[in-house]
Amino acid sequence: MAKWGLLTNHALVLIHVIEHPRSTLRDIADNVGITERAALSLLRALEEDEIVARRRDGRRNVYTVDVEALMAHRTHGTYSIAEIANALFALSGRIPGQDLPPGMQLTRAGAPAPGARPASKNPRR
Repeated sequence: MAKWGLLTNHALVLIHVIEHPRSTLRDIADNVGITERAALSLLRALEEDEIVARRRDGRRNVYTVDVEALMAHRTHGTYSIAEIANALFALSGRIPGQDLPPGMQLTRAGAPAPGARPASKNPRR
């Protein structure tokens, strides 16, 4: 019997990038449980939607997430990303934004906290 997962690979890549912005492609692939080629494809899709931006820092890529673009992104269903996130926080019993990396802390309304740095737009656009 095939196993199912609650989150898509796009979501898992996004979560990993939020928590580990200096990860290599191999790190992302290994942690999500996909191939490096699949991880690259997912990252490119997220970059194309301007949710993830990539910049070089020496020999490494550093990824940033545009929280506003993510929250504005509509899913194929009737629920927004913010509604899905709120439901997951309610299920987990955690406080929204409590464990996010610095610069990504959220206010109670779900907007980036004052002083939080928004991610730069994709330079290829």
